[in-house]
Amino acid sequence: MTGRTPDFIADRGFSQPPVYLTDLDRCTPSSALSSEPCRHTWRTLPYGTGAFSGVMLLAGPETAAPSVTYPLNANGWHAISIGVHPFWSEPEGRQLVAQVKLSGLGPFTILSWPRVPFGGHAEHLHEHFWGVADLTGRDLGIGQPTARMSSVDGPGSFLGQPARIAYVKLVPLTSAEVRAVAADRTQDDNRRLFAHQDAHGPHSAWRLTSAADIQREVEPYRHTDFSRLYWECGSGDLMNYFTQIGRMPTHDGLDDFPRQSDRLNAESWRVLRDRGIDPLQVAAEHARDVGLELHASYRVAGFHYPPPLDHFTHGDSVYKRRPEWRGVDREGRRTPRFAYSYPEVRAYVISLLREVVQYPVDGVCMLYNRRLPLVEYEPQLVEGFRADHGVDPRSLDPLDPTWLRYRSGVLTQFHRELRAAMDEESRRQGRSRRIQVSAVVAGTEAENLRFGVDPGAWVNEGLVDTLIPYSSATNFNSSVDAWSDPKVIDYFVNLVRGSSTIIAPNMMPRQVPPELLRRRASGLYRTGVQHLFFWDCAAGDGRANFSDMWSALRRLGHIEEIENWKAGGETDLSSTCHELRTLGDWDLTYHTPG
Repeated sequence: MTGRTPDFIADRGFSQPPVYLTDLDRCTPSSALSSEPCRHTWRTLPYGTGAFSGVMLLAGPETAAPSVTYPLNANGWHAISIGVHPFWSEPEGRQLVAQVKLSGLGPFTILSWPRVPFGGHAEHLHEHFWGVADLTGRDLGIGQPTARMSSVDGPGSFLGQPARIAYVKLVPLTSAEVRAVAADRTQDDNRRLFAHQDAHGPHSAWRLTSAADIQREVEPYRHTDFSRLYWECGSGDLMNYFTQIGRMPTHDGLDDFPRQSDRLNAESWRVLRDRGIDPLQVAAEHARDVGLELHASYRVAGFHYPPPLDHFTHGDSVYKRRPEWRGVDREGRRTPRFAYSYPEVRAYVISLLREVVQYPVDGVCMLYNRRLPLVEYEPQLVEGFRADHGVDPRSLDPLDPTWLRYRSGVLTQFHRELRAAMDEESRRQGRSRRIQVSAVVAGTEAENLRFGVDPGAWVNEGLVDTLIPYSSATNFNSSVDAWSDPKVIDYFVNLVRGSSTIIAPNMMPRQVPPELLRRRASGLYRTGVQHLFFWDCAAGDGRANFSDMWSALRRLGHIEEIENWKAGGETDLSSTCHELRTLGDWDLTYHTPG
């Protein structure tokens, strides 16, 4: 391989012609296959394109198809893609999902194709680029992620996502390409991406019940540009590990939930608890195996939620036990938030975080992007301001800058106490590197101060190691194209200049074309940003779904690759697409309008 470094997005950087393996009816055991729809079996369906024909595997949302094995009969290194058949009318609005693994290597990973809009390319096969591996002696495992919905075995007792897998595409690598891939995987300078995983969505979607299920959520980051995984350890006192201080999300005694997903989440946790499987421990250990740091992130305002989501405080919650910790508004009324103005609240949260760092985590992260405020008009805060400034803050404009700056001192004090606690834990545990502290914050100085957050003070005092601006949009709007004007990030770039703090802007919205990802990343890198963050980067229904977007995202730390792409005219990054001509006994060139 000579000349300009190849673009390794998907399998574009490889020179050899692809091999399409289309006879998926060769999967074993044969008893798991049927030419007719049947629960607990994969349906086999012949199809044809203009280039090849084959037999695909299908499973519906209630099929509960078992795992099967497809013999690859391949030797040496190959780029691997999976061809799937999306359809605009997926049942109950679900999206196409399958899971695959190589025999003898790690857990399954989930491939999820975004929903096809009505009138979209429903009569096409699309590709998921999966990865590059040595296939010598390896077979391909294929499965359908499925959640058990009841203890009996009948229609409706299982719920999964529809799966339609049409082919496996292999691109052999030359010896030079193998060396290039190996060298690329050792370039740590490219590993500048940080991922967020809320650590409850997978339980709600898949009803995780085993260590392998949890590892499946971490596995997609192997051989990518990600160096950190921010795994949520808790929200308020509802903790995503075997806590002795807070509560686990088992919701014991509750049998009626506002959403089906909430029931699945609770049942998942009940099974894991009874089996002695601690999700945070499993995630942290597998992150090490994948080559990631694991940072435990915490929803600082998550002590209470509005109905119907108040099931989160079911049972003996600290919110119910400590009404005196609730905030106070301008009119003197108690609010449904805990106020960090009270030292007792800060101490309780820090006790939870001390418990968290007994796990093999590299840091903790405070999530200031959900359900604020944390500081309002608590009596001691009002009296303190009156003593310092001679005026009652309740008589001022709510956005009075002097009041906002004073009020932000509460969370600055919280970060002083947090920093001291984490440094004490680092020394006590004999860590070679101190426990890192990160914070997800709003995208501007003004908006942060409006919520009582003062990142400038934290940086000046060395209280945070990583700042993560959530979006350039106001009110943490996740649907807006963030950082379309990259100069908006200059406030943070200037804020951390000369300090030990790094910044990692969060890329929003969640699902965007791969070309847009590269453009936004290029714009941010040119401002001096060195790291990027991705909220909701879960497997399957999150960003780590092996779609076209993920092919670009997983390599978004390769700045030179991005700039070469831009200099070359920003070529289309979508995956290969094959038009279906026949499906079963149906000639798809025969049109039936309406």
